[in-house]
Amino acid sequence: VYTLHPNANMSVAISEASSILDAVLSLQPRTSSGNASGSSSTPASAVAQKLQDQLPELFDIAAVEQKYPVRYEEILNTVLVQELSRYNRLLKVIKAQLKALQDAENGLVLLTPELEELGNNLSDNRVPREFLRFAYPSMKPLSSWIKDLIQRLQFFSRWVDEGPPAAFWLPGFFFTQSFLTAVLQSFSRLAQVPIDEISLDFEVLQSSTKSETDAKAALSPPSVGCHVYGLYLEGARWDDDETVVAEAHPGVLFHEMPMIWIEPCESSRPRKSRDVYECPVYKTAARAGTLSTTGLSTNYVLTVRLPIDPHQSSAAYWAKRGVALLLQLST
Repeated sequence: VYTLHPNANMSVAISEASSILDAVLSLQPRTSSGNASGSSSTPASAVAQKLQDQLPELFDIAAVEQKYPVRYEEILNTVLVQELSRYNRLLKVIKAQLKALQDAENGLVLLTPELEELGNNLSDNRVPREFLRFAYPSMKPLSSWIKDLIQRLQFFSRWVDEGPPAAFWLPGFFFTQSFLTAVLQSFSRLAQVPIDEISLDFEVLQSSTKSETDAKAALSPPSVGCHVYGLYLEGARWDDDETVVAEAHPGVLFHEMPMIWIEPCESSRPRKSRDVYECPVYKTAARAGTLSTTGLSTNYVLTVRLPIDPHQSSAAYWAKRGVALLLQLST
């Protein structure tokens, strides 16, 4: 299509292929015949057992609160406990639903329409609605969703065991806004500045560090703000040499961003970069969500100021391209 990037055709093709595969998948049989021993099983029960084996135990909130007590100068302790509580609630729901499905298939409880739907979702590699009710926004299939969940739990387990990390995996937070608010409040208390007079500035670090392992080896925590990683740029790429937003390479839909320094500062302070594209950050590639009490989409997280080359493009150009940062992909 004229004026559109070649990757736009690729996105449409992927979307159409996904729709076709979903239609084919819905035609697949839901049960399997008995085996040689005379027992019978379903794909859903096998998936349920596999998921149960992968899920870890709940976090010991009492022990965490004792190790990281609520303190005026340690506001991230509160964020940590809140995040662990949210993940514990999600784990309880998942484990209870999986057990109920297995009990129903073993004839111990009645197979309700809700449990039947749960089994169909497991067979089709879809995240069940009951899971999503208590979870964070996600467009991933079930297998990727579980893998992502385990990575999130491992991130917080390391935080509990080793202390606050040198860099935070931003997609790992259940409620990202609470973490960002804590960063603002921490600076407000440190600088004795009202929080409504504080804003965020951003710097994409000139480093190849994109993971927590690399961050520990190459970075130390900043005196102000935090280092974050795990974001993906859609509709463009980050030019490491010129340190600006640039055209995406053909066939590459998402570009993993380097580490970003989120720095709270007084709103009156001049920004580090003048020529920038105010890039929105969304939780998922859908970008859409419900309207929150703030008047913003629940899928929206914040706006990051990314440097651009004014001689090559303008902020309006990237806005028309639909360039945005994503906390997680759909695969």
